[in-house]
Amino acid sequence: MLKESNEPTVVFAMELLDNLPHDKIRRSRTSRQFEQAEISTDLVEVFVPLNDALLLDVLDATPSFGGTTVGRPSWIPSVACGILRHIHRVRPNSSLAFADFDYLPPPDLAHKSGDRKRKSTLANGEPIVTSMDGMDHECYLEAPPFCDILYPTDFSKLASFARKCWGKDRAKVRTMKQAQFLEKYGAKEVDATKSWLTSYSPLIHDFGNCSVLTITPKDRTQ
Repeated sequence: MLKESNEPTVVFAMELLDNLPHDKIRRSRTSRQFEQAEISTDLVEVFVPLNDALLLDVLDATPSFGGTTVGRPSWIPSVACGILRHIHRVRPNSSLAFADFDYLPPPDLAHKSGDRKRKSTLANGEPIVTSMDGMDHECYLEAPPFCDILYPTDFSKLASFARKCWGKDRAKVRTMKQAQFLEKYGAKEVDATKSWLTSYSPLIHDFGNCSVLTITPKDRTQ
């Protein structure tokens, strides 16, 4: 863990957010209060009244993480938010750059489920769950052990949470597509990779579903 310090600190996280643990929440149709998903002893997804301290803090700081549709669950990047909050607490004079997927396509299901009911509730921000044999699965409860789980990140909402942590008057929080980020901060490197014939560059034309979150203290904002 980072020791507390006011020394200028730079933190890079490239393709970290998609693999961090997430939590699923929804607003109850009856009480209109938030509920969190848990897995029962018989491996069934159930929703219980929200009581997780980190989730409560995240929703208090950024209510938009809860979505707008009653009964429609959403995946929350709870651990990512916890990391941001921790970095700000111990290194308030820090700059960050987090890059990851802002969109992921639906799973490529080789065997359609048909009328079979899935074992978990479909939610906003669904991950792709892929087993070691390269097969996608409809949900995490239907997948075998040792799967790769990739979550998309809503960078706009994550930026809103970061602004609450750092304070809008103390830091500049920005989001941009990966191509925009590379053209702004690595123009020479981008030019060096361009095809002389087509101007194609893998740095800006590949991975169009990636974004970057940057946080810069106001006294060092450029």
